[in-house]
Amino acid sequence: MKAEGTVGDGAFSLRPAAPEDAAEIARLSCQLGYPSDAAQMAPRLRALSDPEAHGLFVASDEAGRVIGWLHVSVERTVESDAFAEIRGLVVDEARRGRGIGGGLVRSAVAWARQRGLTMVRVRSNVTRERTREFYLRLGFSVRKTQAVFDLDIPV
Repeated sequence: MKAEGTVGDGAFSLRPAAPEDAAEIARLSCQLGYPSDAAQMAPRLRALSDPEAHGLFVASDEAGRVIGWLHVSVERTVESDAFAEIRGLVVDEARRGRGIGGGLVRSAVAWARQRGLTMVRVRSNVTRERTREFYLRLGFSVRKTQAVFDLDIPV
């Protein structure tokens, strides 16, 4: 999947992520509060390399610099039919609000459609009001709110 679009200050292109994108994906992840570096990101990307189960897309500017990424996966549960879930999305903070995120979401929808899935889900922290408005503008609807519980397992 390759696509192109135009933002206010230039063009961008969308493509599947590649191993050499690890450093830039990590850099962007830090902008949302998920600290990471290339050495940590590279094995994560390898673990997500099954294209039938995971889609990982990047947006790049005219110079080829990665300015956004999106991860979508197939979710299979006992209680519902399979669906696609956007697991992560970030656009460089200096480029937000210019259509790049929407382009990445459209790539996730196309990826899901190619796999016969009929729903795309995304979860977002309730404190991210701008993110909520973004997804609502794209046609998503709020189905429920929930709490997330973690249990750290000692090593």
